[in-house]
Amino acid sequence: MDSIKEFEILLKNYSKDDIVFGKIEKYILNRINASKEEVINELFSGENLKFVEKQEKNNETRYALFFVYSKRKGRVYVINFGKELRIITAYPIGRKTLSKYKKKRFIN
Repeated sequence: MDSIKEFEILLKNYSKDDIVFGKIEKYILNRINASKEEVINELFSGENLKFVEKQEKNNETRYALFFVYSKRKGRVYVINFGKELRIITAYPIGRKTLSKYKKKRFIN
């Protein structure tokens, strides 16, 4: 199954009120220069979602979501599905990291 489709199926079980931040919410939002509403809308719309990497860490399944806006800008969210949709971390990615992401996309 395609990892993006798998993510979308899992996401349908959650509402916008079920989102919890793993770190301090203000820190994550300041790091990516976005508001909470923008993050929620971006996750649920999946508009710029280009790649989903499934990760097995500490006996839990995490999903690294790569949102690409242009050749030079993007954003990564690392989330976990449990009782609530937990945003573990989020960070912006630039030109060099995007080129690494493109290589990783074809390896998996």
